[in-house]
Amino acid sequence: MKRFFLFLIVIFSLVSCTNTKKEVVKEEQIIDEITFNAKKLPKKIKLDSKVVPVLENWQEYKDFNTAIDGLYKAENDEDLRLTLDQIIEAQKKLEKSVYPEEFNKPHIKSRQTVVKTYTLKTKAAIEYSLNVLEPASELINAYNSFRNQFNIIANNTLDTNLILENE
Repeated sequence: MKRFFLFLIVIFSLVSCTNTKKEVVKEEQIIDEITFNAKKLPKKIKLDSKVVPVLENWQEYKDFNTAIDGLYKAENDEDLRLTLDQIIEAQKKLEKSVYPEEFNKPHIKSRQTVVKTYTLKTKAAIEYSLNVLEPASELINAYNSFRNQFNIIANNTLDTNLILENE
């Protein structure tokens, strides 16, 4: 009976040790997955030549664009955290700024709100040690939609006043 009991203790100890090793390996893999890699982010879309002169005079937008560019320069999670803080600050200044007349439209402001939402989602992911690449990619896609809306407005040659006056 003593041998049987001793045998059970030895087997239980071996099984416990192997389970601990697997858990340690899983924790190391999670730490590796959290690391941010900016090379996997989508590329920013280009602005139309009609849009660039207007946006060059809008300092708050230029600051916001520079903060977004910081995402591509982030090398680790701490850089990303600081960059997201800069984006949030630039976002607040952009919301309070005076929009250029041709871009003072709900289309632009709503896409800016979407960018803010994805910025906060990315910030939450990094705070809770979740995978940051997916929300950061969504943030860049939302920012691309924001920039694309500038292109759409600049290339829209339809005068809505003519349509509305022909009643």
